[in-house]
Amino acid sequence: MTFVVAAGFRPRQRRTMQRRLKPAATNSRVMRQLFSGLLITFVLLVPAVSEAAGASTMSLDASSYEAEIGKQFDAIVSVNPNGEALDTVRAVVTFDPAVLMVGNVSLAGAFNRIAPGNYYDNETGIVSWGAFTLEGPVTSAGQFVRVTFLPLTQGEGDIEISADSRAISNGEEKINVSELGSASVNVGASATSEPGVALIVVQSETHANDVDWYANNTARFSWTQLQGDNPITAYYYAFDESSDTDPTIYLASTTTEMSFDAVADGAHYLHIKGVHADGRETTTVHRRVNVDVTAPHPIELLAQDNKILEGESAWFTFATIDDTSGVLQYQIAINDSAYQVQESPLEMTDLQPGTYFFRVAALDRAGKASYGSASVRVYPAGTEIGRPEGYEETSEMAAVARAISEKVALAGERPYLLISILLGIVVIISIIYAINKRRIKS
Repeated sequence: MTFVVAAGFRPRQRRTMQRRLKPAATNSRVMRQLFSGLLITFVLLVPAVSEAAGASTMSLDASSYEAEIGKQFDAIVSVNPNGEALDTVRAVVTFDPAVLMVGNVSLAGAFNRIAPGNYYDNETGIVSWGAFTLEGPVTSAGQFVRVTFLPLTQGEGDIEISADSRAISNGEEKINVSELGSASVNVGASATSEPGVALIVVQSETHANDVDWYANNTARFSWTQLQGDNPITAYYYAFDESSDTDPTIYLASTTTEMSFDAVADGAHYLHIKGVHADGRETTTVHRRVNVDVTAPHPIELLAQDNKILEGESAWFTFATIDDTSGVLQYQIAINDSAYQVQESPLEMTDLQPGTYFFRVAALDRAGKASYGSASVRVYPAGTEIGRPEGYEETSEMAAVARAISEKVALAGERPYLLISILLGIVVIISIIYAINKRRIKS
């Protein structure tokens, strides 16, 4: 999936009550960041022409795989830096397309930013999948990418990590192409299929797997008959929100793909089975797609004070909900800086005198976002800004912050309770603001 606001992520900063986010970068710093981003893209898209000169290796999680026709299995590619500090990797994996096909590819480790130019081709038998990290170089061995294969026919094949794979450290190639993994695959007949009865395998071009959420309400499916010489004379299908429907709508045997438009938010299933000339039915396949095209509810970025003195902290809270896939993360940006992943409540420190414009984005699991903003003016130390008598910095916001953390933790997966909690928090903060303003006026 693609997060528009995530293009300039900075490293995460995770703290419970104290979080720091530096002010907007200077123009020169922004240019350096832009150049680094372009360099990463260039490295990932253009094959290196120099010989590999590093110690990093890539391997598969097994030296051989035992599989069944129609039963998917995963091959996991891991990266071992072997003393290198890696920021960018790309695995190029080849396989026998007469025996296997790729059903899904997903990241599985510390390299958690999807690179441009990723693809897989089931006609030529190749997967090219790259990723990078902006959270500091990776120096420990770990999983990188998970490739889900679907066996097509009985036989033997190979899965190999190609010498075209890449492991980059600060723009330099660090992979050792003499230490790349390979594995054999032995595909047997389906153990669950009745002899002579076909297997049906369903894929979706628009929703590559049945776990992730997609901001796409057009669902396209295609299916393939595997195993058995007994031809299918008709298909029956259904498309609904139930996971175990017995399909009853007729389809001609020549139909091998379908498309559904304007699919509502939520989880939906294509149910399909085939019928042979002798009346025997295939096992019904229930293929799930997750749709969420609606952004989270409006989000408001609330500042404890919009006027503070140099050396004081700026406190913020933010929260919202998403009705379908749920809120994945919040991101904060200052002035023209890039968005950074943060959690509420958030404390900003070390702010120099000036005016700061803060923006918050709430992203759901399908990549849709809603936005909010607030501004804070920082005055030089000693400036009289008309605060009420007895004012104490952060005392009220700290109490609200603790309440938010406790209540949200208790809410768990109960969305309606969470809605009530969030509305209550908004009311409490509004009352605090009203009291403070009244004090200032008086």
